[in-house]
Formats: sequence, structure tokens, C-alpha cells
Amino acid sequence: MKEQMNINPVMVSMRSFLGLALCFTAGLSSLAQCEADHFVYASNYSYEPQVLQIGQGESVAFINNQGFHDVNGDINTLTGSSYNNPESFYLSPIVGNAAGACIGVVTFNEVGEYNYDCSIGSHAQLGMVASIQVQASVTSGCTYDFACNFNPSAEVDDGSCEVSSCVLSGDLDNDGAVTTSDLIAFLAVFGQVL
Repeated sequence: MKEQMNINPVMVSMRSFLGLALCFTAGLSSLAQCEADHFVYASNYSYEPQVLQIGQGESVAFINNQGFHDVNGDINTLTGSSYNNPESFYLSPIVGNAAGACIGVVTFNEVGEYNYDCSIGSHAQLGMVASIQVQASVTSGCTYDFACNFNPSAEVDDGSCEVSSCVLSGDLDNDGAVTTSDLIAFLAVFGQVL
């Protein structure tokens, strides 16, 4: 007599759900490792964007959406010479997928231009080259020394100066009293836009 297997449809759908959830979680965890200020995507023998401008100390995550790619900011694959980047960097190759696989994250602490390519096969020869331009960070804030929120490290005035929110209204030099020196400070900038 033939033995019949009893397959519980609830168990099958539960296993399918768990399998899908596991795949989804694995995909998310590979991207979660790529948390950064900016993103560069590798696919079709190119990096996008091809030129990226960022601030000093910011990070860039490299995401592989298709193919087998690395990120080579050390030796120019086309010439065999050093890129002479402010800091060399290299991220090992990985296989990409449609969800995006994290190649790695690089933090750029030195100002300057960083050139890089994909050193796999003939990818660089096919145009898989790019650059990141790192610009010095600029501190903005209130640059008027008589304002309540004066920022001595600010290089650029951002229009946030407050002169009416001081603890003692009119005490522009913060000496705890409203005196003629406060009036002189006020008159010195009369007519200037804060």
C-alpha cells in the first residue's frame, strides 16, 4: 500500500515566509554596513556619480549594483603609477546585486582630489574611473563679536546673529552692565546688516 505524506500548507507557507524574511534581512544588513554621508554606485563599467564633491571628514559608501568590482584609489590601473591621492585607499572586490551590495565605506579626512578606478579585468580601460573632490570644511555662524551668540570660530557669517536675546538687553560686550561701551559698539555697526 502506498504511504501518503501529509503536508501541512501552513508549515510550507511559514517556511517560505521565513526564507523570504531571511533573504530580505541579509540584503538590508549588507546595506546597513554602508552607512555614510554620500553614496557612489558601481555598475555597467562605471561609477555614479563620476565626480563627487564632499566636505572634509565626510564618508562615502561604495555600492555594487551589478558585476564584480573593487574600488582602487592606490595604483592607477591604466598607467601603473601611483594616483598620488592625499590618502591611498582600496576596497576589495565583491559581486553586486540589484539590491546593492556594500563594497565598503571610506572617510576622507584630507583635502584634495582623490582619483580611483576598478582594477578588475579591463574595467578601467572601459571607462570605470572616477574622482572625489574633498573641500575644506567651513564653519559658519555669527561673526559679530557684540552679538549674544557670537561664534569666535565662525569663518562665514550665516545671518544668525542675535542682539536682542541677550540676558541683559543692551549689554553688547557681555560685561554685565549697559554702559557707553555698549552704545559705541552698537553705533559702530549702525546701518550694517546682521
